[in-house]
Amino acid sequence: MNDQPSGRGPRLTAEIRRRLEQELAELSSRRHELVEAIGENDAVEDYGDQAQRLERVDDLGRVTDRIREITEVLAGRTVRSAANALPDGTEVTVRFSDGTTTTMLVVAIPEEALDPTQTVTRDSPLGRALVGARAGERITYRGPDGEIAAEVVAVRLP
Repeated sequence: MNDQPSGRGPRLTAEIRRRLEQELAELSSRRHELVEAIGENDAVEDYGDQAQRLERVDDLGRVTDRIREITEVLAGRTVRSAANALPDGTEVTVRFSDGTTTTMLVVAIPEEALDPTQTVTRDSPLGRALVGARAGERITYRGPDGEIAAEVVAVRLP
């Protein structure tokens, strides 16, 4: 019988907990800075000011979402998989257009991974492109330098 309550997340190591708590503190500080910057009322507003304010609002949303995610993990609650995302623990093997083949583990929280260089977060562009893909199919997703094409070699669900 499982002695871990239903809906509880994995037990965190002391190191992962420390890193998450540190990230949470940094994000909380960043959130405070963004709230203050958004609340500032400049006498002169031009399109550049408006664009900067919109960018800060977007940043605030991302920071707030990450704070919520970390808080859930630290509280021991499982971060639920979205219906349109690969489940945590899925192993994917992808061959990129340069010929390299990489096997990665799908995770919701990168800090949970033993080797962060061999993971893909389920909400990343690659993670989203892999949803519903099967071995032999080609996928494309947006990377920092433009569109990236790859072939799915294997998808192994947990």
